[in-house]
Amino acid sequence: MWTFVSQRRRKVWLWLAVERASRRVVAWVLGRRDAATARRLWAALPRRYRRHGWYFTDLFPAYAEALPHGPHRSCFKAEEQASIVGAINCSLRQRCAVLVRKSCSFSKSLAMHAARIKMVIDKHNLTLT
Repeated sequence: MWTFVSQRRRKVWLWLAVERASRRVVAWVLGRRDAATARRLWAALPRRYRRHGWYFTDLFPAYAEALPHGPHRSCFKAEEQASIVGAINCSLRQRCAVLVRKSCSFSKSLAMHAARIKMVIDKHNLTLT
């Protein structure tokens, strides 16, 4: 999901890793839409998810560069393997004003942007639907 800091042209992407069974956000990072940020998301995952899991993503090429090839499954949006993330994005946009694209509420610094998102994820992580 994209958002912005200070100005609309300063786009920042929120990358999420979601456990499908519980619908919990297990890792997230803010950054550009590139392989370096995908690698940061991989590093942010708890060790048990990196060792024992399957990873369903869309066809964005950065995932193929950052995730191990064996357990990684790229799929079309029509297959709905990664649709839970879309639902989580929608819930986050409803609960966090800085994630709304057409909003008067925005962060002036990346640190404050991350702090506001962290508060929402931490508070609602068990109840995001």
